[in-house]
Amino acid sequence: MHKFLLLLILSLAECVYSDNSNRRPVLDTHIGKFYGTVLEFEGGIKVDAFYGVPYAKPPVGELRFEKPQDADYVEERNAATRPKACIQKMPWKQSEDCLYMNVYRPHEQSPTGYPAFFFIHGGGYQMGSAEEHTKDYVAEHYAGSGITVLIPQYRLNFYGFATTKTPNLPGNLALHDLHLALQFTHKYAKSLFIDPSRITVAGYSAGSSAASALSISPLTHDKFSQVLQFSGSTLTQFAFSRRGYEKTLEVLKILKCDENENARECLKSKSVEQINSAVAEAHSFDGESNHFDYQAVVDNDFFPADPEILISQAKPKVTMNSMNENEGLLFSIFFSSEVGFNLGLTKEQKEKFTVDDFKKFIRRTVVEQDLFKEEHEAASEEVIDFYLNTLEEDKHTTEFYLHLYAKALGDIMFHIPQGREISLKHKAGWPIYNIMSTYAEFNRRMIPGVEICNATHGTEYRFLFGEAVLLPHTELNEEDEVYRKLLIDSVVNFIKTGSPKSAENQNFELLSKDHPYIYTDISTEAVVKEPYYDPQATSNLPLKPEPELELEQELEPEPEPEPEPEPEPEPVLEPVLELGLESGLELGLESGLEPEPVLELEIGLESGLEPEPKP
Repeated sequence: MHKFLLLLILSLAECVYSDNSNRRPVLDTHIGKFYGTVLEFEGGIKVDAFYGVPYAKPPVGELRFEKPQDADYVEERNAATRPKACIQKMPWKQSEDCLYMNVYRPHEQSPTGYPAFFFIHGGGYQMGSAEEHTKDYVAEHYAGSGITVLIPQYRLNFYGFATTKTPNLPGNLALHDLHLALQFTHKYAKSLFIDPSRITVAGYSAGSSAASALSISPLTHDKFSQVLQFSGSTLTQFAFSRRGYEKTLEVLKILKCDENENARECLKSKSVEQINSAVAEAHSFDGESNHFDYQAVVDNDFFPADPEILISQAKPKVTMNSMNENEGLLFSIFFSSEVGFNLGLTKEQKEKFTVDDFKKFIRRTVVEQDLFKEEHEAASEEVIDFYLNTLEEDKHTTEFYLHLYAKALGDIMFHIPQGREISLKHKAGWPIYNIMSTYAEFNRRMIPGVEICNATHGTEYRFLFGEAVLLPHTELNEEDEVYRKLLIDSVVNFIKTGSPKSAENQNFELLSKDHPYIYTDISTEAVVKEPYYDPQATSNLPLKPEPELELEQELEPEPEPEPEPEPEPEPVLEPVLELGLESGLELGLESGLEPEPVLELEIGLESGLEPEPKP
């Protein structure tokens, strides 16, 4: 009798397990089956959620500081545990074993497949995780609208970008992580309910810079059809510079590792604590606009050439760029250096900020001495005049100087490099939409008494992903909802159709030969305006070239676009700076550039472009 009851209980338990497994959504791959969770929202919307899906083997042990490899077979896994963040200087649960993605897909399979939203988190390439965007809000507003959302994690800071510019440690591992995540997306498109011909790669801030990089690398540019960039370009200093190379050498010296031959093997022998300690010791800040230590470099693999050259060679794809009215406010006025922004001003500094403080900032941070050398003073004066002349002298106040401080910082970090990328891509025939967020009422409520309040870096976060940057969660009011709907509708429509236009709102225009600087201003209404940035500002700036790299490895055997002729050198007598300012002001700096390839963009300033890019 007891034996019979035991068998009955076991049989019932097996039935219950089987029934639960059948009811739970399954992501079926060659590396195993992943059982997810069904999320339900108003209106009968259902979304399948899968957390912690591995797209690569853990980059630990012998795989440390190596390119990522396909994940191992796991047979079955409960995909309900959110992955730990990659190693970083943040108080989060983290691990080197971090190459996972979170997935939201519509509950019902489509016979033709859904468009995919491959979203890359930001954080200056130094911090961040998929968790920031793994919210029910994202599931409801994107997957609930008929889009599969994939949010991959990638190695950060030293672990993702350490480089000695040799075959032993070439760099750009984080970008190779994202490449493998894209391959995973293609390989399992059917199980992800995706139409692989309709993948939009997107990102915010550094994630936008990564999306920019993926759009032009010969390894990845043919793996997706559209790009969506929120405040970030691969031409920004925090995304592409030699600083990471210099910092890597310092870290290796601290760890007593040979920088030339066995750096990678030596690093594999060090603990996370040892590496993190050396990274912290090597970190320094001397007033630069880029105070992040590790970025991408030319490596003869992911980046076989300077990004500007790759733009002219990559297959054009439909792109939507988004920036904020005053990107620099977040890093300067909204929050002080006490929360980690080295260029943030304290309350006392803001109260006493003068024209001399602004001039000192320009000379030290915007016009860097080691970049301009003997022309530093003349160039500084030109830039100072450019900003000060935006308003009559008798109207210059402390608030005006603070505004210029934030504006110049945002220009050098975001507007100039992203404006430059837009111009280069438009010239190469990329179909491009530009939007500018100017909605500031939410910030005004959340930061009462702030000296200057415009839309700034991160303003759209609350509306796009459900959580505000460095601000407590709060409910949206009626005016906020109007902006939120305009913004999300434009993003969803772009992902689904290749255009941000909707039946309700047609106020979006592609750049054209006659209107190369057109954009849509988004606040509580969408209004077409121009120029997005100043096409007439000119500059001849001496850029530091990257050392040539001679790496042994060849490009991976991926499908390659048809070869294109090498672009002819641009004339350098009257180069143009596509300055990311709406002000329509002019900036003329005198100097002489040698007509030689530039292998590193230190500031993101334009040289050698026609005033009117051709489509």
